[in-house]
Amino acid sequence: MSTGGYVLLAVLVLSAAFGIYRKVSDGKLRVQVVPPQQGLIEHLHLDHDHPPQVTFLQFSSEFCQPCRVTSKVLEEVTNSFPAICHIELDVVEHLDLVKTYGISRTPTTLIIDKAGTVHFKATGVPKKAELATAVADLVNN
Repeated sequence: MSTGGYVLLAVLVLSAAFGIYRKVSDGKLRVQVVPPQQGLIEHLHLDHDHPPQVTFLQFSSEFCQPCRVTSKVLEEVTNSFPAICHIELDVVEHLDLVKTYGISRTPTTLIIDKAGTVHFKATGVPKKAELATAVADLVNN
């Protein structure tokens, strides 16, 4: 086999490995406890008398198709729990939060309790069942 053939084979193997990695990792909720950041509650306008017990903070971009799917999934879960709020932010308009929370791609969803502590982070389209379990755990604590 020529050098070009080996290069092509290596590119195909690496591409397949990356695709498998993304398929397995996208949408998985990862525990990521980040203490409340100063001003987050006010920034999200959650400083009213009865803040939600859990907030889905979704970072999206204008031309992101998975962001639309994520928004629908989050709305479905939000509608099944009375104490949840879903907020979708455009990454371009909120670069300060993007930097603070290390958002590297869209969609990224943070699950935040009423004190402003981030408990979970999902990159990609999260699974509805995992979201419901995470929310139930936070609401019951």
